[in-house]
Amino acid sequence: MKKWPSQDIYFWDKAPFFRLLVPLVAGIVAYSYLATFNFYALLTIATLIYIITLVAAFVLKPTSLIKSIYFISLNIALAATGWLLCYYYDIRNNNDWFGRNRADSYVVRIANEPAEKDKTWKLEVDVINTVTGKAFVYVYKNNLPLLFHEGDTLLLPDKWQPIKTAGNPFEFDYAHYCALNNIYYQQFLASDEIVLAGQANSGDFSWIRRAHKRCMQQLALYITDKPTLGLMQAMLIGDEANLDPELRQAYSETGIIHIIAISGSHITFFFLIISFLLGWIKHNRWKWLKYVAAIPLIWVYVIMSGAPPSAVRAALMFSVFALGLAFEKQPNSLNQLLATAFVLLLVNPNWLYAIGFQLSFLAVLSLILFYKPIYKLYQPANKVAKGVWAAIAASLAAEILTAPLVVYYFHLFPLLFVVANVLAYLFMGVVLIAGMCLIAVSPFAPIAKVLAACITAVVKYFHYWVYTMQGLNPQPFRFLQISTAQLVILFFLIISLTVFVMQKKKTALFAGLSAMCLLLVSLCFDEWNTLRQQKLVVYNINKVNHIELIDGNHNSVLYSDTTIPFKTNNYVLKPAHTAYRAWKSKRYTGNKEIMTIGDKTALILNEPVNLDGGFPVDYLIINYKLDNMSFEALEKTFSPRQIVLGSHISRSAADKWLIACQQQHIPLYSVSKEGAFVLKNF
Repeated sequence: MKKWPSQDIYFWDKAPFFRLLVPLVAGIVAYSYLATFNFYALLTIATLIYIITLVAAFVLKPTSLIKSIYFISLNIALAATGWLLCYYYDIRNNNDWFGRNRADSYVVRIANEPAEKDKTWKLEVDVINTVTGKAFVYVYKNNLPLLFHEGDTLLLPDKWQPIKTAGNPFEFDYAHYCALNNIYYQQFLASDEIVLAGQANSGDFSWIRRAHKRCMQQLALYITDKPTLGLMQAMLIGDEANLDPELRQAYSETGIIHIIAISGSHITFFFLIISFLLGWIKHNRWKWLKYVAAIPLIWVYVIMSGAPPSAVRAALMFSVFALGLAFEKQPNSLNQLLATAFVLLLVNPNWLYAIGFQLSFLAVLSLILFYKPIYKLYQPANKVAKGVWAAIAASLAAEILTAPLVVYYFHLFPLLFVVANVLAYLFMGVVLIAGMCLIAVSPFAPIAKVLAACITAVVKYFHYWVYTMQGLNPQPFRFLQISTAQLVILFFLIISLTVFVMQKKKTALFAGLSAMCLLLVSLCFDEWNTLRQQKLVVYNINKVNHIELIDGNHNSVLYSDTTIPFKTNNYVLKPAHTAYRAWKSKRYTGNKEIMTIGDKTALILNEPVNLDGGFPVDYLIINYKLDNMSFEALEKTFSPRQIVLGSHISRSAADKWLIACQQQHIPLYSVSKEGAFVLKNF
């Protein structure tokens, strides 16, 4: 049979799993919009389509019509599979879910070690006994030591509250993140409201979980520097509970956050260690034994680290590659990557929305497509230069497809990512091997202490360079903002220019230039809207009054009764400043109590006032506690069209205000209950 010339073969013929992955993803996305669709009706339809697909594939004669029917039915069947998987994975559809079966008390088991917060201990629990589900329990410290541990069984009251976001502009949607992990409820309890029903012992844990805890304990025993300990626990075994938030931000802004999450780099280093130990296998004929022997060890390591999507993707892809070598199959990296994504989404369809999964997938895809062309641009003379250039080429290749997603999600672009990644790969290799050695020699305290001191010194020196590179990154590159439409245009631009460079197609060049013009017009329109904008924002920060004016591309603090800590600024204020493109701060010199936003007037009251004659306002923003008498006086003095209560006012006080406002037919907006209040001019 005559073969097609390679230039006429489409990439989905070389990577057939692409045809399977696209409809599966479409079905998963469809569930977000059609979650209420009748399950049994869709299951019946899907079953009929499965039958049609099988008949078209194996029974009927393959005519053009039958091939078309087969193609259409297969895609519909895969899309239906994606929807059905989401329905099955969604805990809300389980009749035994505790959210559908309320009781006076609940028996729960602590799933992980409690995480320490400022005022509470955060417990992730599994509801057991007659109902099922996951939830969070926050136990107030009250200067008491930690009373509960992983594996303990507790008896809780029925004080479940839905997990909600604070409602601040463009803040991370924590409720949506929890929902993707099937967690919808939480409780805030004092320790005396919890009954300890049973304490865990070592026999209650699997040997993999015991190994995880053992590694955590040994690292904590010998590494006394907290930033170093948090980094080592995250890099080695995937536990980020003790990772310093400022350090994590520095890693993000320098483009090396990927070395913290367990991913392909970790699997590669782990395999190199295994390969070194099996170095006595010299013959090329038996080299595949190294890969096959590494498969179970790598999966144990991934499970012990908590099986994050990036690590599972890397382990699965390595397994496919290793088995391919064992069976002497020609490796097809692109098809292996698509097959890995297909299998992972079958296991957990919600991984499609995980940022780690998306970045991991795109990073590997980018390496497959661009690493070799970039590496061939320069041919170093010696081995050291080749190794450095290989790291630079890998960093450049991975950045091509991941950079748009990094800007979209994290709103930054590290200009020194090449330098940072080369240093990070060297640092990662040294620290991972040293960390594994530390755990291995932990029974020998003198050796372990010396090794821990060396690790701490190396980590501190590396962090010095990380913070230095973070400071060198221009500030505008830390506040980048693109919309979903602009992200799509940017990917289309990259694909078009790639096709033009690799295949010399002029139509691809014209498409890329058109996309570039469209992107520039879109960005100019956004900048025009930014310069015209004026917004008054009353943030919802726990028991803190913080009000800002967004004017053009600047932000000004009108009132704040405390210093905003780094973590709050990073997760509340920075997202708003970035999305509004108003990250430049300036001091406001006008009247901070009376503001005019467009054609609306807002009065900010931070303390009681005594006025003989009043004036009408559209919005009355109150940041102090009032009684009914003062409410009536303020209503008569200012005749507001709407009253806004700041986040400092408790929910119970807001409920009393609601009754008073309803009697006067005045709309009430409570920031603590409804989220941040934003008054804008258009």
